[in-house]
Amino acid sequence: MSETDQPIEETQTEGPIVIRNHISVIFGNIITLMIVLAFIVFVNRGTIVSAKDELGMHWWYLLPIIALFLFMIFIFWRRWKLTTYTFTDSELRVFRNTIFKSEAHIQYSRLASVNVRRTIINHIFGTTQLLFNVNSSVNSNRAEAVLTLESSEADRLRETISSKIFKREMVIKEEETKESLVEISNFDVILHGMFGQTTTQTIIGLLALAYSIGTFYFGNSAGSITALIVFALSTALPWIRTILRYYNYRIYRVDDTITVESGLISNYRSSFNLKKVNSVRIREPLLARLMGRAILEAEVVGLADSNGLPLLCPLKNKAIVEQLSKELVPEFLFDFEKQGQPVQAKVPTLAFKIICSAISVFIGSIIFIFGRIAGYENNIDKFLILLIAVSFAIIIPIILLIHGLLAQRHREFAIGDETFMFAIGAYDRETNFIRFDKVQKTRVTGGPIQRRFGVATCTVSLMSSSGVTNIESGIFDRETLERIPNEIMARIKDGRYDYRRYQ
Repeated sequence: MSETDQPIEETQTEGPIVIRNHISVIFGNIITLMIVLAFIVFVNRGTIVSAKDELGMHWWYLLPIIALFLFMIFIFWRRWKLTTYTFTDSELRVFRNTIFKSEAHIQYSRLASVNVRRTIINHIFGTTQLLFNVNSSVNSNRAEAVLTLESSEADRLRETISSKIFKREMVIKEEETKESLVEISNFDVILHGMFGQTTTQTIIGLLALAYSIGTFYFGNSAGSITALIVFALSTALPWIRTILRYYNYRIYRVDDTITVESGLISNYRSSFNLKKVNSVRIREPLLARLMGRAILEAEVVGLADSNGLPLLCPLKNKAIVEQLSKELVPEFLFDFEKQGQPVQAKVPTLAFKIICSAISVFIGSIIFIFGRIAGYENNIDKFLILLIAVSFAIIIPIILLIHGLLAQRHREFAIGDETFMFAIGAYDRETNFIRFDKVQKTRVTGGPIQRRFGVATCTVSLMSSSGVTNIESGIFDRETLERIPNEIMARIKDGRYDYRRYQ
């Protein structure tokens, strides 16, 4: 609640505004604590019942848990009472005086966005969470400050702060009525949750599920449970979390500000300025590509969540994704002549795959020989050893060699006036459009085999949504790849690069 008696919009020009979190934050923490304590009691119910039977205890065996519950309520209240948010004309100050005293200063000019999140607790109490994300890779998956207010007050405050960030007036109610640039059905979101993962994640999950079913069928319940846990953590939970996160998805652009809204149980709204975007990516996992679908993502410094990059379009027909990119981020696209890997790159591309295949065949042969020597009597053990040996000796080499052939065929490079393009991948493919002015470092390198054929690879480092990321090109002529660092230095020298454009 605001400590001033006047609404925010009436006091914003009269001095700093001091605000506390809505008191519902305490109740939300209490509900979470109750769930944790209930889980602890459930896990230890056998010990508690035994102690009650042996020592004749009644209700008071729960006294330690009750004492902890009351103590934590006091901590929640104290943290709510002694944490204040002060909004001035130029910055947000967050003051905490709980166990340790701290004060954080967040300048509006350094904010990437003020995002919105509404959980079940927020819906019950009619409140909204405002997430203040700083334009930095440090702790980019976590907002520097989170403030919970009554929804109407949160909207007014967000409009005020967003106008300072984006240098224009934002009217939340009007923008909520804007039509989405792409129609995303909830079925599209479900497909995105199921097939938007990388092929490696999908294979690990499916193998774990198959192993779980097999071990359960043959009576090994312990192995089945372990495999089910691996399947749940690697595949099932990411599916569910992604579907819940991007349900009811919509995206729109007003001037240079892009806004994404989504969420089924919890609602999210993220807005960011185009000048904060470092790169745009069209990603095509193998299973999605077989369906003719793709995903559009962006690297926005200081803006990410537990799901990773800001998602500009969930899994959708590739033609629709390409058309959306032209409407949403045309500044990153350019008319180009794609240059594929030259013939000289074929040997360097396949050489590493051949070496790895030879090592895999050797390992498979050792496993097969070991299995023959061990002489397993159990048919299941014999089958598993044979399956592993065949995987290393035959299946993995075939996968590696096909990967090399596909990489030689599909890796591409192009260069424009403001951005350049790397198309990489084999089974899973992605096309990256990267701003020259956002590149932190470039490195053109060539191994012994690459140097013999006069080719190299280029690695560019840039700030990303979740820290510093490296993007490596395919294998091209060294002179072709050195155009990238040369262009970056030329832009700095002749003044085309101006850091003020991205503030």
